[in-house]
Amino acid sequence: MADDYQVQPINGNGTVTETPKPLLELYVKASGIDARRIGADLFCQEFWMELYALYEIGVARVEVKTVNVNSEAFKKNFLGAQPPIMIEEEKEATYTDNREIEGRIFHLAKEYNVPLFEKDPSVEKRIENLYRNFKLFLRAKVDFDKGKKIPSTIDEMPANIKVHYNRVCEQLSNIDQLLGERNSRYLLGDSMTEYDCELMPRLHHIRIIGQSLLGFDIPHNFTFLWNYVMTAYRTAAFIESCPADQDIIHHYKEQLNLFTNQRETLQSPTKTHTIPDRVLTDIRNKGLAPDVNVH
Repeated sequence: MADDYQVQPINGNGTVTETPKPLLELYVKASGIDARRIGADLFCQEFWMELYALYEIGVARVEVKTVNVNSEAFKKNFLGAQPPIMIEEEKEATYTDNREIEGRIFHLAKEYNVPLFEKDPSVEKRIENLYRNFKLFLRAKVDFDKGKKIPSTIDEMPANIKVHYNRVCEQLSNIDQLLGERNSRYLLGDSMTEYDCELMPRLHHIRIIGQSLLGFDIPHNFTFLWNYVMTAYRTAAFIESCPADQDIIHHYKEQLNLFTNQRETLQSPTKTHTIPDRVLTDIRNKGLAPDVNVH
């Protein structure tokens, strides 16, 4: 059983309260390279970040466990359900549907007046379909680049792929503009909400997969958006739940049926949580993060 379930500890300050806190166990998909590491499932990370927000202010106790979905123990215990899965033993409840998990987290946040699920139609409009459009761009460009040693440049792409590329860049530009107008740390203000738990992991995947498979990066002139990415890299909920670059790349290569050589699977895991120097300079020049050190 130890090989099938690996606990990812969340660091606490040891504070003891008189009121028992609910214990929420979140089962997330393990890495396809090493079952002891967390995988790159976006919904797993999104719920982990939301639970971390509840944990951080003392609303709940949280345990996160990686699961090997191909193991017999997992199949036997969860009868075909796929991560993310959440268990709340006090209520003898197992949540296997994303809507059920979101609903339970929502009710806990509402019960303790945690502003995790505040609504903002403007933000919803800006971020919806970003990841879908990126996946369309990804699949189209990977198919076009098959057999090439180096990914094609933007100028070399045919018009049908440029359409997807332009949609992604347009949405990123709209989010950059929104962040510039609001001048806030997160999408709705100084506190993380469900929108950040959704957007931050997806932006990171866009960055890692864009660089490794597409020859694409978030445009460097989107200074406010890059500052937001840097905020993600300084947010404990994101840092704790973020998979390694190698696990993100492996996850997408599996989806796209791309070859993964043995050297890639043997690499020591690394996490790209840095910002390009030119972008750092722009961020500092705009006074967005005066404590940033530019190398």
